[in-house]
Amino acid sequence: MGASVDFPPTALGFSRVRSLTVTNRSRVAKTLTLGTQAPFSTAASIDVPGGAEVNVDVTFTPSTVGAVSGVLRVDGLEVALRAEGVAPLDCGAPGVCGTVRFDAETLACVRTPKADGTACDDALACIEAGSCQSGTCVGRAARCDDANTCTTDSCAVGSGCLHVAVECAPPTNPCQAALCDPLRGCGTAPVMDGTPCGAVSCELANVCLAGQCRAVVPPEGFTCSPASACRGEGVCRNKVCERPPEHTLSPRWTYSASTPDFRFEGVTDEQGNWYWVECSNTYVRMGTPRDANVPKQPDHRCVVTSRTNEGLERFATEVRGPGVTGTNLAGLQLVSGGAFIFADADGALAAVDVTTGSLRWQRALSTPSPHILALADDGHGALWSIVRSDGETEAWSLVRFNAATGQLLGSVERPSRVTGLVTSERGAAFVMRDQPNVILPIDPFPAPVALLERIEADGGVAFSSNLLRASPPVMVVGDRVVMADDAVFDATDGREVEQPSSPEWNTASWKGLSNGTTRVRLAAERAPSAPLPPSIPPPVVALQSVDSRGVRSRPFTMVADVVSDAFLTSQGDSLFVATKLNSLRSPNAADETRVRQVHPLGVELMSCPLVDRLPGATVDTPLILSSTVGTNGRSIAVRASETDCATCDLWSPPRIAVYDLGRPAPGVATRGWVGPRGSPQSGAHPK
Repeated sequence: MGASVDFPPTALGFSRVRSLTVTNRSRVAKTLTLGTQAPFSTAASIDVPGGAEVNVDVTFTPSTVGAVSGVLRVDGLEVALRAEGVAPLDCGAPGVCGTVRFDAETLACVRTPKADGTACDDALACIEAGSCQSGTCVGRAARCDDANTCTTDSCAVGSGCLHVAVECAPPTNPCQAALCDPLRGCGTAPVMDGTPCGAVSCELANVCLAGQCRAVVPPEGFTCSPASACRGEGVCRNKVCERPPEHTLSPRWTYSASTPDFRFEGVTDEQGNWYWVECSNTYVRMGTPRDANVPKQPDHRCVVTSRTNEGLERFATEVRGPGVTGTNLAGLQLVSGGAFIFADADGALAAVDVTTGSLRWQRALSTPSPHILALADDGHGALWSIVRSDGETEAWSLVRFNAATGQLLGSVERPSRVTGLVTSERGAAFVMRDQPNVILPIDPFPAPVALLERIEADGGVAFSSNLLRASPPVMVVGDRVVMADDAVFDATDGREVEQPSSPEWNTASWKGLSNGTTRVRLAAERAPSAPLPPSIPPPVVALQSVDSRGVRSRPFTMVADVVSDAFLTSQGDSLFVATKLNSLRSPNAADETRVRQVHPLGVELMSCPLVDRLPGATVDTPLILSSTVGTNGRSIAVRASETDCATCDLWSPPRIAVYDLGRPAPGVATRGWVGPRGSPQSGAHPK
């Protein structure tokens, strides 16, 4: 009997059998007891006649990827078992002119073409009324006309027929709205009578009547300001706009995390349910900075939690390692294909079903010291990620995964640092890549030259366009790529079509979003024109919208110390939260946090103060924003900071407070980017 049995690599979900020979050298028959442990298995015993040889079958059925060893015990003797589990190949779609299967014996995909002449239609290849020839569907080009003049029809290889909605140019008359009739095409129609088209007061109101803007004297009881979540509508009384008193908004429900490294990302599904993940991180202590030299624990634990909009817990699913760590999860959470998917910075991903809460899949990257730095949904069932590997030399790549299975779909190696991952409606990825040691001598300071790259789903690089400054992309709107410095590039060929914004604003802090026709920029800082007393002036923040023609609105400016990401409503308004830390400038002043809603023309429609009820407290206190918020169209969830430590976001008690904005709150846009992450189909607030 040999000292060991070696199994060839075996795919998960399959088994391999190896045999060893047992010889009975005596003349008396013997019954031998056998034993081993999973993932190996064998018979419990065998009978060996005297002077005979009997083969013992040992089966290996892997449950995890990687090398595994075991022991086969035969009546006190031990035989070493060595094997390796491997992931089965994702053989992809078979195609209309063939079949494909994964062969567990050869660990390869086997494709078999259909007989020549077999009738076929290949929608993804834009072929109809065709026949199979050597495994390929050959026929006439597909006709994609949907008889709707409000769509632009085309067929893209790999995607099939596309029907992109026509964006009718908005009319210059504010009392006319653009519309598209399926038979007649683009046109206009009057907006609702009474819609403001200019300044509105109780003495003179500019409103739309029969499609024209008219200045009229408003009657008593005229609505001079809209209702909001914290104040009823204002009405004219004796030529004065009387508004009900403003009241504060208290949380509908709150949640306090159990781990100090909690990162709430405000991810929701189509039904408005909330999702977040908390990971244990035993080598980080409360109130102390992260120590990178402390080794990680071998078995990490994460809990994925989902609650309804009313705060009822739907499930809390535990996900354990290997491959699950307690690192910062900010920016690495989304909902795609009916699953809540999260990744950590150390190269691991997991997906939990949004309905049942069960773990769908879990995987860890096998590259040396991988770090996942960004995650985005391409809207076609795949996830893009930026991965940095810290092996003998630093390596950068764009990696794609199947969102339904976690299967690796491909990897595109890049020769230098990659940032700013965004995706387009066709599933392409756009990133900025550094050009090391390339400097452009621009006065007054030299500027590094970077590249804007478009990476296709098949790994091909469509273009690499020079950037005169290191400014990553922040979103894709139609066929335009918008950069952090507000420059705009053509998404098909990489040409610059709009110049960067004015240097008056610090565009490094811009956050971009769009609803498909209007894009909004939020949180650009600039120093006040004159020092504000006392010596610590608050920053000035601006919000600005840009319509489909590139026309920019007048910036809406405000004073705020902490500003959250913004979300677009279905009307194109911006919804965000801002905090003023008045106590930093005056010991007796109260801090103030407000949820705000701003019209694309720069008019504020809502400003409601938020208060908080801390655990164990008996009175409400002003809420202190910790920069992270989320929305599901009706409620706003705010990551709260400790009131006496407004600047220590990272180590303050981790908790969220959820506020119901009520019926006056407009819904989140159903198309386009509505937040800082996601794809044009799903958005950062996944649909």
